[in-house]
Amino acid sequence: MTGFQFRFPLALLLLVPYLLLVYAVFFRKRVRRASVLISSRKLVHGKRGIRSRAYPVVNLLRFAALFVLIIALAGPGRSLDYTSVKNRGIDIMIALDLSASMRGEDFQPKNRLAVAKEVVKDFIDKRKNDRIGLVVFAGEAYLQCPLTIEHDMIKDIVDDLNFDTVSVDGTAIGDAIALSASRMLNSKAKSRMILLITDGMSNRGSIDPETAAKTCAEIGVKVYSVGIGENGKVSLSGTGNSFMGKRYLVNHFDETTLKEVSKVTSGKFYRAQSSGVFWENIRDIDRLEKSDVDLKVYHDFADRSLFFILIGVSLFMLEVILRTAVFRKVP
Repeated sequence: MTGFQFRFPLALLLLVPYLLLVYAVFFRKRVRRASVLISSRKLVHGKRGIRSRAYPVVNLLRFAALFVLIIALAGPGRSLDYTSVKNRGIDIMIALDLSASMRGEDFQPKNRLAVAKEVVKDFIDKRKNDRIGLVVFAGEAYLQCPLTIEHDMIKDIVDDLNFDTVSVDGTAIGDAIALSASRMLNSKAKSRMILLITDGMSNRGSIDPETAAKTCAEIGVKVYSVGIGENGKVSLSGTGNSFMGKRYLVNHFDETTLKEVSKVTSGKFYRAQSSGVFWENIRDIDRLEKSDVDLKVYHDFADRSLFFILIGVSLFMLEVILRTAVFRKVP
């Protein structure tokens, strides 16, 4: 909303002759005949009374009414500007690996899961116009949050994720993809995608990744897969003790399968062997899958002319009443 404005500002030019008239009537010295005031009840003789002294106010009412009516003619009011935003967002299901290998400490000083949770929350923050859901998986896949625009709630859920969230160990990538896709079957979004984050190869579940990918392709869901961590021997967080020492994992990564999953669904595969590359991968996905925002600006005008017209007419009627009911002017 902007400030007070006039719809027809050129009408204010009428104030120029108006001011000249005011000057001619009230400030220019003229010789006038004396007038005798006659009240509605009796003649006023001798010393001037209150009504006699108040009579000049009646003339002021006429000029005040004229001034207000000129303002009304200029169309006073407030200009109203407002916007209508129509979001055509993307539906995104995030499938996050919680298998034991995500304890790997190759993303020093944090393990893979800790870094993945930070990256996911950053990604969610960037997708303000999108509905986002969350699936977690290890040996089994579970829905943690359906598609929603309540991003703060999803981030709270991500914060609470740990290695006990899924009790069955393993890596059921196919089940995670299938479950994520099933949550978007009835979606009317212009685009649908799955963000798959994993550090291993599929070794559990009832659906293989290739079959799940073909299903996604048939229903128009893209899969962006991010393979995190290094191959080979990796130390595991939370496994060190005074007796056994640090435990290690020989990590096996199935890059071929993840590439094929992304290719079949028209998505993209990323390999992240460091936290810096991981962050950049997610930013690239954010750049590739952009939501549309249809922004329309509307202009309206809240007219206040009637208010000034009523004031002007009221002043004019008051003058008429005073002249006819209270004052009389006799030549």
